[in-house]
Amino acid sequence: MTGLITVPKKVVVKAVSAEGITELNAFDNCLIQAGLGNISLVKITSLLPSDIEILDEAPQLPNGANVPAIYAYKISSLNGQKIAAALALGWTNGGPTLVAEYADEEIDSEYAEKEVLRMLRKMAEARNLELTRYEVVSVDHVVKSTGCVLVIAAEVE
Repeated sequence: MTGLITVPKKVVVKAVSAEGITELNAFDNCLIQAGLGNISLVKITSLLPSDIEILDEAPQLPNGANVPAIYAYKISSLNGQKIAAALALGWTNGGPTLVAEYADEEIDSEYAEKEVLRMLRKMAEARNLELTRYEVVSVDHVVKSTGCVLVIAAEVE
C-alpha cells in the first residue's frame, strides 16, 4: 500500500481571475493564467506536509498530467457582480501545513481573506495545534460577461 501514498514536496500557489465566453472557458482561462492550463486537476483536501516548499510559478508539467490540487473557485455570468476567492496556508507547531480555501459572490478579496484566516484558525484549534505563520493569496473580479476567480495550491513535485 505504501506505493500509493505520495507526499508532496512543492506546490505552486496562485490567485487569478479571468473572463470567458462560457463558464468552462472562464475557468480554463484561469488555469492558463495560473500556468496550469495543460494539466488535469485532482481535488484533494486541505492538508500539506510541514516542510512543503511554496513556488510562485509552476514548472513545466507533462501535458495531461493528473495534478493533485487544493482549490476554490467561483464563476458568475452576472454583469457587474463582484466575485472573490482566497487561500491561506498555515504552518503549525509540529503538525501539517493547513490550507483553507474560499470563494463566493458579492464579496471582495478582503472579506475572503478574513474568512480563510478564520477557517485556518479553527482547523488548527480542532487539532490542538498553534499556527506559527501563515500566507494568504486572494483575488477579486468584477464580472463583464462570464467571470471566474480561482485560488489554488497545486502539487508540482
